[in-house]
Amino acid sequence: MDIEVRLATARDRQALDRFYSREGLNFQALSIRSPHFSTGSSKETMFIIAVSDEAIIAALKLDVVVDESIGKIGYIQHFEVEDEYEKSDLGEKMMNHLFDIGKKKGLRALDVFVSEDRSEMRSLYNILNFLELGKTIHLRKHFKERPFYR
Repeated sequence: MDIEVRLATARDRQALDRFYSREGLNFQALSIRSPHFSTGSSKETMFIIAVSDEAIIAALKLDVVVDESIGKIGYIQHFEVEDEYEKSDLGEKMMNHLFDIGKKKGLRALDVFVSEDRSEMRSLYNILNFLELGKTIHLRKHFKERPFYR
């Protein structure tokens, strides 16, 4: 089975929507929402996809921002792989493609925030020599329930 890893184009939008929907995520929300970067807003956004038999089987989002202290940084987000490919080398192939893009775009670093329960992704990043710079805890204070939301 041939797998092509490449940058997504506008023609891939519906396929990305279907893929992220299968993964329990909303592509439309992912494509427009960027987290607040301490370095400023996103300068460029792209999706890298893996395609087999005309279906997307893996995808990730890359936001490029400028950090005044070191230059352009890429933030990896929403990296999802179909269950049947999680034990394969597909994640590594996608990251190698991402490294090539990063070099061409003059990135100085790649950052990613990974949930502790995503052990397979943390393992992949460790294999690829990503350094753990710290741990982040997501906290929220609820004030009152909104009448139209549960």
